[in-house]
Amino acid sequence: MKKLIYILVVSFIGLTACDDDIENWDSATLDYSGSYLYAVSLEDGTLDHGYDNEYKLEFYNTSANVENEIFIDDHDKYFEMRSKFSLDGDYTNFKSKSIVFADLTDNEKALVVPTGKPLKLDTITVLDRSNIRAAIVEGKLIAKGATTLGGNVTDSLYVKMALYSGTVSFKSFSVPVEYRANPDKEEFAWEFESVVHDVTKDEIVIIAGHRFTGFAEDKY
Repeated sequence: MKKLIYILVVSFIGLTACDDDIENWDSATLDYSGSYLYAVSLEDGTLDHGYDNEYKLEFYNTSANVENEIFIDDHDKYFEMRSKFSLDGDYTNFKSKSIVFADLTDNEKALVVPTGKPLKLDTITVLDRSNIRAAIVEGKLIAKGATTLGGNVTDSLYVKMALYSGTVSFKSFSVPVEYRANPDKEEFAWEFESVVHDVTKDEIVIIAGHRFTGFAEDKY
């Protein structure tokens, strides 16, 4: 009897350890939340990125923890994106409340300040940046809708996403005395100022994937 109880406990621990999607049970967006392996195709159907264990999309709630508001983070991989999305619908059929550039939030990763320090105050530098904002044209999660490489059943993911690129402007400012390397020497740094959309660089991509199981047999 003791041996049976031990086996059951170990099995339960093993299953929960593999399900790294469960991070916050009181999340208002728990139906979306998780880690997804994915492939990316261009609008014409051309495969641009295949499955890779190192490439995962993370869906999770914002600090406000409200329904249908999520972050999507690819951890500096394919999209170099950490963006907030406000959605209509539910996890079975969702889309951004607006696909108009002016209504969308900035991709945090596109706003990373330039390397190298400015030499004077009020200097402006303008840089080309990809995926400065994004919108979900359509998306859906299907419970038990995918079979993994190892034959396990898991949830499938489909997202048609509009990517908007352009330029990002940064402006120099004087670093406060307490943060300078040498308090007696004026020092400058960059701060984000604005983004400009270049409609000629708009792109539609199709993301197809499935929830990451963590099982060894499902690794690519």
